Amino acid sequence: MSRLGGGVSPVGGDGMLSKPITGGKSAKMTDIIRTTKLSRTLTKRYIDNRRLLSISSISRHPIYKNENSPSRSFGILGGGLAGLTSAYYLSKHLPQSNNPRQITVWEKENRFGGWVQSSRIGDDNLAEKNGTGSFVFESGPRSVRPKGLAGLISLELIKDLKLLDSVIVIPKTHPSAQNRYIYTKKGLQKLPSSILSLIKTIYKRPISLIPKSILKDLIRTNEKSRNQIIEDESIQEFISRRFGEGIGEELISGMVHGIYAGDYRDLSVRSSLFKPIWELERRYGGVLKGLRIDNQKQGDSNDKQEEERLRKTLNDQSLQDLVNCSVWGLKGGLETLIIALRKWLQDRPNVILKSAESVESIDVSPDGHSKVTTSLGVYEQIDHLISALPPRVLHSCLSPTLSKQLEVLTVNPSVTVGVVNLAYRSTRRINPIPPAFGYLIPASIGADLNPNRVLGVVFDSDMMPGVEEIKSEGGDELTKLTVMLGGHYYSKQIDSIPTIDRLTQQATETIREQLGITQDPFFTQAQIQKDCIPQYLVGHHQRMSELHHQLKPLNLSLVGSGYSGVGLNDVVKSSKDNAVNLIKNDRSTGLENFDSSC
Repeated sequence: MSRLGGGVSPVGGDGMLSKPITGGKSAKMTDIIRTTKLSRTLTKRYIDNRRLLSISSISRHPIYKNENSPSRSFGILGGGLAGLTSAYYLSKHLPQSNNPRQITVWEKENRFGGWVQSSRIGDDNLAEKNGTGSFVFESGPRSVRPKGLAGLISLELIKDLKLLDSVIVIPKTHPSAQNRYIYTKKGLQKLPSSILSLIKTIYKRPISLIPKSILKDLIRTNEKSRNQIIEDESIQEFISRRFGEGIGEELISGMVHGIYAGDYRDLSVRSSLFKPIWELERRYGGVLKGLRIDNQKQGDSNDKQEEERLRKTLNDQSLQDLVNCSVWGLKGGLETLIIALRKWLQDRPNVILKSAESVESIDVSPDGHSKVTTSLGVYEQIDHLISALPPRVLHSCLSPTLSKQLEVLTVNPSVTVGVVNLAYRSTRRINPIPPAFGYLIPASIGADLNPNRVLGVVFDSDMMPGVEEIKSEGGDELTKLTVMLGGHYYSKQIDSIPTIDRLTQQATETIREQLGITQDPFFTQAQIQKDCIPQYLVGHHQRMSELHHQLKPLNLSLVGSGYSGVGLNDVVKSSKDNAVNLIKNDRSTGLENFDSSC
């Protein structure tokens, strides 16, 4: 799905899983106690299993410490961004003197790339509409933030793939970086540019205008800020407890719609974009107090070292605008990255790419090898599997024994999103709103004002100019908009997912009513992105920690948006981290960042 803010994910989750797994206070305490006991049990089992395995499967496959080390085979399930980048980093860093056929990637579709989908509408499509040239519709992510370590890793990937000439840089001074809106009953209201700027904006207001609930943050001590036993809570619970109800329902729920297409009452604050302010409270007793503390004291030292290395790598003067921009995109759309990855991998002697071949089952035998059964054959003696499949899809492929052991894979649902791209032609600017990224619609806007359950609208022509060029009779101006619908609304009413025709109609109706654009679009594209965005329910971090320990004795790693973040940067970083761990340490679960013992 396209995210207002960038990301990789564009279903209906099971109704029974659309709410947090925790209930009232007593239920939460029971969950915490049960989780603690389970973690201790799993840790003991892991230690016992580790002792049993240390003589056999672990020691039989030494890491590539030199060019003479035995070759290993890797199987990667899924050819989306996570699968392709996993293959890229493995192939790039593995010694080339070993068996040239070490890495196999299976993808069920005819194309690679997963939710990263860019459609080029060319001359053949435009001829009957008196147009020439081409333009691009994005059905998935369309922009990327170069923020933090993960953002720098993505930039390094772009540089290494020689895509710098294709990069579109949107500076922080650009109107789309400055202007992001939320749709309210009073009309469009401007959004802060980041979550921390949101908090800073609140505190900079005159004290008479600050809600009493927010003033409490100024006087709360560490002891009173939060029950320290609570390891997680919903975004709604945290925001309401910390800043009051009004901010959450109107502002925060809209931001959650734009990134996760989810319900902020269900999603984990600890595993969301709000984690930084949740951590500020946990560490310092208050958000304001935490904001005042030197940021250099925070963060993992290894991450800091890697970030510093990347900054030096990207220190070329010509790259500074890119490193310091608001967001970046690619000419031809973000699928340009997928095409470059695929071409690079096809030229590697140690990589095999298999499309139109779906994984039906996997099994890990007692000797540590894995067997993969696909729609076209059986592959045995695979030393290590990397799953880039959605968690529930992976679970459905596991052997009965392993599926029972890894039942936690089924907890989080995913949501389905309708994505409608609209193209308009006009001799003047057709959008009445000044240039901006777009707007989000919060949960506070009911069915009376949002009957089509729209999550948000992206002003594509404003937020990523230069993706394409189009010429038409009379030199008309091209205006592209993307409307996102459904998400958690579809999950709660499974039969509410519309047909493609109805989806297009709903999108054009919304644009007409909310933006006042009455003319019909001259070209449209609509897709139902089924199960496209994982929903990290409350307790996600604890469950991933348990899963990490369960996977340690196995030759199986997990990457992708189902675990460590739904954004493009998150996916690339987790794939790289997992590949590097495999090469250095022989083993990796892909979930090491959830290991509290590290």
